Amino acid sequence: MISPRLPRQLGLVGLGLMGASLARAVRALAPAVRIVAVEPRDDVRARALEEGVVDEAVPTPGPALAACDLTILCTPVAAIEPLLGPVSRLLADGAILSDVGGAKERLVQLARAEVRPGVRFVGAHPMFGGHGGYDGARPDLWKGGAVAVCTDGALEAVDRVADFHEALGASAVRCTAAEHDAAVAMVSHLPYLLASALAAAADAAGPLARRLAGPGLRDTTRLASFPFDIQGEVARRNSQIPAAAVKLEIQLQRILAAITASPEAARQALEAARLARDSIFPTPGPGEKR
Repeated sequence: MISPRLPRQLGLVGLGLMGASLARAVRALAPAVRIVAVEPRDDVRARALEEGVVDEAVPTPGPALAACDLTILCTPVAAIEPLLGPVSRLLADGAILSDVGGAKERLVQLARAEVRPGVRFVGAHPMFGGHGGYDGARPDLWKGGAVAVCTDGALEAVDRVADFHEALGASAVRCTAAEHDAAVAMVSHLPYLLASALAAAADAAGPLARRLAGPGLRDTTRLASFPFDIQGEVARRNSQIPAAAVKLEIQLQRILAAITASPEAARQALEAARLARDSIFPTPGPGEKR
């Protein structure tokens, strides 16, 4: 018996980390759900079929998606945009099309123009992921995570997408596409750009700086290791980044002024920042100590 929170047939376009993890999560929770995957890489398709991760795998979108009541675009965001129209035209009336892209406002606007009438688009963004592609996929990736689900679409379709992600163990955070991009500009995209700038500045600081670089720089620049197609293409699509950068600059100038003013001002500013960090992340992260 398939839970009403899950589709009877799920379409996944892309079997990288996110698509393959979704397939493994659904397979572990409800083996009766039929999973159809679109994946251009021959070796990945063969492995997914051999390992029982999917029931059908095809190299390009086609009739195999016609019976899917929920199809999720799990490619990098630059590939999601041109897929909206062609994939929607393969789906039946009443089907839902969603995605896992990290920038939503532009995508939701495109979907209004490109997704065919009769198919409902709901933007979604899992706030977790990483590296590894198909080989890094895990059935528990969704458990304990947060997925932003955009409320710009039809309410019933939004509910179904939220229910789907919650059935896999995530919490669904409902917000508009504009609200999502404003928040994610500050907590995801700007940190990626800052990590990239810091890595470039540290490298330009010369051989002594590179030789003395330790865990602090490694941790602070971790996001810079993401390929451009994964994070750079997303960040450049978020129109809210300049506003987020202004807010960051205000805080940085405030802290710089404090550390030059007096020991007590420096203590107050940096202790307030530490408490702010603890309020966002109240429990230690992996490898952290308290």
